[in-house]
Amino acid sequence: MKEVLVSGIRISAGSTASGLDKRLRAKAAGLLELPEKELGRITVISQSIDSRGRAPVLVFKAAVEVPESAPFPPFERKRPQPPELADNSILKNPVIVGTGPAGIFCALALAMAGCDPLIVDKGPCVEERCRGVDNFLKTRTLDENCNLLVGEGGAGTFSDGKLYTGTHDKTAAFVLQTLADAGAPEEILYLSRPHVGTDHLKTAAAGLREKIIALGGKFLFNTSVADIVQKEGRCTGIICADGSVISAPCVIIACGLGGRELARSLAEKISFELKPFQMGCRIEHPQEFIDFRQYHGKRPELLGAAEYHLVSRPAGSILPVSSFCMCPGGTVVNASAWQNRCATNGMSDFARNGKFANACLISTLKQGFFSSPAEAFELIEKIESSLFVMGGKDYSFPAQDAAAFLRDEKKLTFKESACHTGITPGNIRRLLPRPTQEALCAALKFFDRQLPGFIKNGKFIGAEPCVSSPLRFLRQENGMSSMENLFLSGEGAGAAGGIVSAACDGLRTAQAVLRTVR
Repeated sequence: MKEVLVSGIRISAGSTASGLDKRLRAKAAGLLELPEKELGRITVISQSIDSRGRAPVLVFKAAVEVPESAPFPPFERKRPQPPELADNSILKNPVIVGTGPAGIFCALALAMAGCDPLIVDKGPCVEERCRGVDNFLKTRTLDENCNLLVGEGGAGTFSDGKLYTGTHDKTAAFVLQTLADAGAPEEILYLSRPHVGTDHLKTAAAGLREKIIALGGKFLFNTSVADIVQKEGRCTGIICADGSVISAPCVIIACGLGGRELARSLAEKISFELKPFQMGCRIEHPQEFIDFRQYHGKRPELLGAAEYHLVSRPAGSILPVSSFCMCPGGTVVNASAWQNRCATNGMSDFARNGKFANACLISTLKQGFFSSPAEAFELIEKIESSLFVMGGKDYSFPAQDAAAFLRDEKKLTFKESACHTGITPGNIRRLLPRPTQEALCAALKFFDRQLPGFIKNGKFIGAEPCVSSPLRFLRQENGMSSMENLFLSGEGAGAAGGIVSAACDGLRTAQAVLRTVR
């Protein structure tokens, strides 16, 4: 038997789940013009949804085993290869700060190259982190070093775990394969819009740690980094919050958005630029409503909870808005890493089987909106603190009907919610900068024309004041920062946005380290 590639296998999403394999085989046989009994194993290579018509259709590409004599060219499935890593046998024990996607994939590449990296994180390992998050939800006592934003896996660990990205980096396939090897579902290798889900992200984070340790890496959790060590314009290590010093041939900072204090400190020492950054509000709808609009009726048996991606580009000076981090069947969580502050995020398990859907509607504040990092962070932190107060000072979120947001009034009709910490009526609009208010109002009206009922069935829950960093640390051509042997990577460096793009940036950073540090 040999494998051949069969494209364009279309199956009605209204088919029963139990009969999918049988229909897949029958359709493949028909396209190949071979009897079904001559086909062997069928392996799905890609799966997408075509919902342009009235009835959604699943579209497959598959590797199908056929007899050697069949008149088709063989198809060779290739496992994604790791990035090319320069030989650097003298580099040992580089320090990586942060265990989010950028830090962990940078660490993996350096461990594969035999560098025995040391990975430092101010939060705990994922198992301890999960216990800490459970305690926060029970007691409403926030641990600034163990929460939904800080700890092993980064912010993505408690998210929907989306793995689709606009990046065309060739290493993205390697990232997906590595996550699958570490415990993520195999489906992420062929779905057109893959996601891991919080339940599997926890497993994958622990699996990646185990792989790095097996390759010679070491982890130092519950260790805050206060500063870097400088000597004659070169970074030679890190200073921990307890005053201890860890020397290193180079340092990679991948602290994510939860490393705000460290980023602000570094901005006083190395070159950066202020950049546009995003903020917005998370909107929640009944999942049944999203399903009805996207699937033109009741959700077909073969399809999961429907999602959406919406973009508003109004004319004139009003800012564009796009949906971001859409979580079908998900929950809204409080992803603050700071006491007495609130910031939303969306989270869902792999099954996406919750009653509600949520997404953040974000706009981008332009580069000249702030004159300094201090001014940008001051606004972010003011909004976070105001959300805490408006929500009742117990980490509940203020919430507001979408229609009430348009009218600039405090009103909450839909009090049932999948928000982990609960909701209470509030006028969120008043907390946002005017350009963001205007952009969200215009977007709501536009999205309601695309998905009728979007306003009527929606409510805003809290706000996400810092979807991306207001800073971008500048890199030289060799990938290094303006300080020798100091590298910055991922979202906290202003170099990525999302799990896959951050992981790819971590891999690129590792390549730069191996090429330049001697």
